[in-house]
Amino acid sequence: MSISCQKSSTRTNIKHNNRKMSEKEKEQNKHIDPTRSHQNKYLVQENIKDLYEKEFGEALEKYNAKQTRQDRRIPDYYKHIQSSKKTSVQQEMIIQVGDKDDFSSNEKKELANDVLRKWFDGFEKRNPHLKIYNAVIHNDEASPHLHINFVPVAGEYKRGMEKQVSFDKAILQQDSFLQKERPFDQWREKEVDLLEKILKERGIERKLVGKNQYKDVNDYKEKKDLEREIKQLKEIVPDEKTVIPFLKKEIETEVVQKFVGKSEVIERETENYVLSPEQYKELSEQIHAAVVIKKDYEHLKTTDLAKENAQLRIEKEDFRLDFNRVVEKFNTKLDDYKKLEYKYNRLKTHARDLKLELTTTYLSAKKFIKDHTEDSRSFKGAFKKFGDLVKEKTSMVRDKNDLEPKVSEFERTHKKELEKERDNGLSR
Repeated sequence: MSISCQKSSTRTNIKHNNRKMSEKEKEQNKHIDPTRSHQNKYLVQENIKDLYEKEFGEALEKYNAKQTRQDRRIPDYYKHIQSSKKTSVQQEMIIQVGDKDDFSSNEKKELANDVLRKWFDGFEKRNPHLKIYNAVIHNDEASPHLHINFVPVAGEYKRGMEKQVSFDKAILQQDSFLQKERPFDQWREKEVDLLEKILKERGIERKLVGKNQYKDVNDYKEKKDLEREIKQLKEIVPDEKTVIPFLKKEIETEVVQKFVGKSEVIERETENYVLSPEQYKELSEQIHAAVVIKKDYEHLKTTDLAKENAQLRIEKEDFRLDFNRVVEKFNTKLDDYKKLEYKYNRLKTHARDLKLELTTTYLSAKKFIKDHTEDSRSFKGAFKKFGDLVKEKTSMVRDKNDLEPKVSEFERTHKKELEKERDNGLSR
């Protein structure tokens, strides 16, 4: 029997999987035999929203409790992921052993069901970070196959919620031996190897179908699409030479003088061709397009397109991870900046309050000394002693490394008051 383990897909149709379709949908799925739908085996049927509450409820509550800003809180994590363009709420895999030619008898169908059931029974034990909410074995189509829907749960996040949805991180956390560059490919290979082992236990060797082996249906479709593009390019750029209909040979004329009678004009073709400006432009564009297409065609002929496509997917994923790291670093720096800005504003407000308090203290002290001295001369002497005492006390708390003399706020206030008194005296 052959083994088919499709690439994990973010799209699913639970109503289709559980055969809860409308009449219109049933009409669109002619490949399903409704007379055999009772043979389907529904292994898990849970509400995905209930699973989200169970897995992420506590982490969401802790995260929201730490948020001081209302706009940073997440009311519903399921809806939050549902609206995200980077992450999907779930993953679906389709597992199949054998094809329609292998199931000529009910005995072989039961064998396929037995293999799929045994593989499924150990799935959550092998994959504790992949939480299943729906699983069903379909026996009402050409060959038995298993649909398994799960939510990948990763933990130990330092930013955001401590538990989040992430497929790659989930399988890396449950199996640290997977390569970070291609964790899904390795994980799937292990699961397929287990299916092959279960088949061998039942005396069945895995069958390799055809010359080209594809990891899943998507790889097969990609390969077929590329082959179709090559065929189209070959039709566009034929091997034989193409005749250009508008080309005309140059005509040269020669006047032959006769001894008797009038001279004769002779016309004959040269080896040159004549083009109008419009024809020259059209031909140039056609040649340029042909060269570009020919280069693409030669590239496609000599390149392992499946391998190149896989490499591009890896590079795209690396870029995505690098971009996320940069965004995360930027957000951290932004948070640090906002904290510093908040501290600065508090210090600025505190300094303004201290300045106002000192000015009030200065004016109160001046009035008190003035009220308790007999004449202006005694007042000036007493206030000067008060000012010197304040200056001495404030200079004691300055940094010892400050070599330059500093003017205290008290001195600034005193200077301003003296200038006011001087101005008032002049105005009188």
